[in-house]
Amino acid sequence: MKYYQILLPALVATSVVGCGNLSDVNADGTSNHLVWPKISQDTFNHDGSEFGSWPNWNNVRIIHRGMNKSQIRQLIGNPQFNEGFWGVREWDYAFNYQENGVNRICQYKILFDKNMNAQSFYWFPNQCKFDGQTAPLNNEVLFAFNKADLTPHAQATIKRVAHEIQSNNIQNVSVTGYTDRIGGNDYNLNLAKERAMMVKQALIADGVKANISTFAEGEADPVKDCQNSSQNALIACLKPNRRVEITAKNLGQANTELKAGTQGPAILYK
Repeated sequence: MKYYQILLPALVATSVVGCGNLSDVNADGTSNHLVWPKISQDTFNHDGSEFGSWPNWNNVRIIHRGMNKSQIRQLIGNPQFNEGFWGVREWDYAFNYQENGVNRICQYKILFDKNMNAQSFYWFPNQCKFDGQTAPLNNEVLFAFNKADLTPHAQATIKRVAHEIQSNNIQNVSVTGYTDRIGGNDYNLNLAKERAMMVKQALIADGVKANISTFAEGEADPVKDCQNSSQNALIACLKPNRRVEITAKNLGQANTELKAGTQGPAILYK
């Protein structure tokens, strides 16, 4: 009798520790509070020299709502972090990619509903989104600081994006402009709108017949935070936040990622 009195609490404690997720996952596979694991906790790393995996981005693009764990495992492998031992409804990955010859890491999170079907997908930082909408793009495609004029690099990228839109018979496109936090909110919103409109006009000039909607988010949804003391250093550090994102969607079909160069995302930085 005493043996069972000791063993039962131990089993309960083990279940509490083993079960669960890093984030608060709702029954429908959503969360109001996401928690991201530290890259250093990545179990995919074996020798300590490099964290994360180098994914097949075509496989990443295939992942969609309703997939089960076995289907996702076939595409991108097992989750690379330990969220628990039983009833886990959250999988985390660390994916490598190259930006201007420098290795970068994006974290990817999948949340499952109570039936263990994938329902929600998240990226960290936000710049890494690859859910059929955006993905990493080397930032040689630039706007001039505090300007909405497209550089030759940007124009060349938009031509490739326009070709993808037309080749895939995409019918709806949205263009969203962003800025960094330097300057007033109204000013940044206007600048973001100008950038989005400039990209829309360039897409039309390159032959896109799709319905193009433009949006301005200003300094909202930053992908990088900087605390540099000098103005020039701050401007340089905040460059990833000064961007335009192009999202394409076919009527009745899943979002379609637009390739723009070897890494494939349609994100334009100033």
